Amino acid sequence: MAAAEVVTIDWPPELPKPRIGIVKDFDPYPRWTKLCRFLDNNDFEYDVYNIHAHDWLKQAERFDLVAGIWSCELRCLQEMREKYWFLENHLGKRTFPSFAHAFLYEDKRLEAYLASVHGIPFAKTYVSYDLQDALALIETLDYPVVSKLVPSSASVGVELVHDPKGARRLIKQAFSVAGRGTHSTYARQKNYIYLQEFIPSDGFEIRAIVVRNWVFGYYRQVLEGDFRASGMNLVEKRELPQEAMRLALKLNRVVKSPQLVVDMIRDLHGCYHVIEFSPVCQMETPEQLHVNGKPGVYIFDDDGNGQFKEGKYWLMELALREFLLSDYLPRASVPLLLSRSGPCASR
Repeated sequence: MAAAEVVTIDWPPELPKPRIGIVKDFDPYPRWTKLCRFLDNNDFEYDVYNIHAHDWLKQAERFDLVAGIWSCELRCLQEMREKYWFLENHLGKRTFPSFAHAFLYEDKRLEAYLASVHGIPFAKTYVSYDLQDALALIETLDYPVVSKLVPSSASVGVELVHDPKGARRLIKQAFSVAGRGTHSTYARQKNYIYLQEFIPSDGFEIRAIVVRNWVFGYYRQVLEGDFRASGMNLVEKRELPQEAMRLALKLNRVVKSPQLVVDMIRDLHGCYHVIEFSPVCQMETPEQLHVNGKPGVYIFDDDGNGQFKEGKYWLMELALREFLLSDYLPRASVPLLLSRSGPCASR
């Protein structure tokens, strides 16, 4: 951890710093330790918060902000969304990620809806919760198509459907009384389909990771004989195309996430298509971008030009700083401004 740059924040001296509750995750490369590192380096008061306990509401009284995301498993997503919504809307707490971004996390349907409404070049995606509509839809598609589960990650539940016959079989299972079995022992694909166009590419996915105007990222190679790159760990860290990074920045102007992870492919005509995006991902190393063998980041100016800066960074530290600057501080500043401009303010 010590190999990464120290991330600091300029905090207004007139505003008290929030008391922060850290929610632990138990991944092999945990996120919560990086959050603590940032808070230690910037003199924030914090403590570990057991949000899973029976007295989680009582414990929450100690904190102004709750930070952490513990898993992308469905049961964990449900708990996080439920509790972050309650913390924000009924206890007046802030959460990182916010409830809105926690709700978006691992929901591929919402990703497709957002991209469609805002004109983002997203791989054509078809979601249906209606049996007759789904059966009619599959007769109009160009095959093969990609079927995905919601939620899922690392290519789990992603499969190629080669023809209408295979699509009808999938629909029959998904819309059956019991639903369609999945990788999860307790969650089934029930009464929906998610189909995405299959786009022939140059054999790579690009993952671009945005924090404000900073962009990290790398290439993920498709395994020979497969069409999936996510979860295969065939990573190449080299210079990223400016066009791909600008697309990721454009998408985050819609999502407005402290951190946005954008997976895209380049088709055989050289055009980029987003296939998935997420406010969060796992980070095994502070070297999420290499240019000429050196770790660093692209920093973009207002004209959309990115320049490489050498350095090692934990993305969760940068994301928490961005959340504090763009979300927490503006909200915390409002009461102070109102008190200064009210009828009893000094003149």
